[in-house]
Amino acid sequence: MSVTLEAGITVGAGIGLGPVLPAPVLKLSLDAAGYTSGPWVDSVASRSFTLYGGASYSADGGGSLSFVPSSGQYAECTSSLSDLSTWTVIAWHYYAGTNTSVAPCIITEVFPGVTSNINYTLGCDASGGGNTRLRAGFFNGLWRTTPYTTLTAGNWYQIVGTYDGTTVKLYVNNTLVQSASQSGTPISSGAGIRLMSRWDNADYWGGKLAIVQVYENAMDASGVSADWSTNKTRFGL
Repeated sequence: MSVTLEAGITVGAGIGLGPVLPAPVLKLSLDAAGYTSGPWVDSVASRSFTLYGGASYSADGGGSLSFVPSSGQYAECTSSLSDLSTWTVIAWHYYAGTNTSVAPCIITEVFPGVTSNINYTLGCDASGGGNTRLRAGFFNGLWRTTPYTTLTAGNWYQIVGTYDGTTVKLYVNNTLVQSASQSGTPISSGAGIRLMSRWDNADYWGGKLAIVQVYENAMDASGVSADWSTNKTRFGL
């Protein structure tokens, strides 16, 4: 027996297709190409991110927001997304190599919030080892993350973290760089979302943010590649 998926594509007997992931659903989308002044507002549900410490607009990368850690610059929205048991987080980011303190993040949630959980994060966790260590993961009493990778200062990057219920993955510039089996169900902190800052203390991640997106459900490699192809020219990649 064979199955025809579409014209010209037939799968024969004995060939497994593997699990089919649910389609990613966009829940948060920020693009500084359309920024003018005031809060940075997402285009999905009009969530408003206040810019603290004088974070400012830059024309770099087709429009981005610049964050200087020494000035305590970060962005925060006071409301979280609903619980995302599986997720994708994307950041198009210019890495300046100016991170401060112990565990800065590119995107995370405010902690402890109302649940003492962090649904998703890109950045450092609290395990130490230096504030330039980039991981993807979540916190549900323990950190559930990928191993770390590092970035080279002075470059634009596509950074993507995903969790499909069993594995956390970290992609950099359309390449899977780290992956780890993890268990547990991520839960929203319920207290808000932070950009370029740690979830609680004054630890800041330096550089520029042009695009930030959060999806319900995990993208596969083809979804990451599609995002890369759509945006790479804007960032000279």
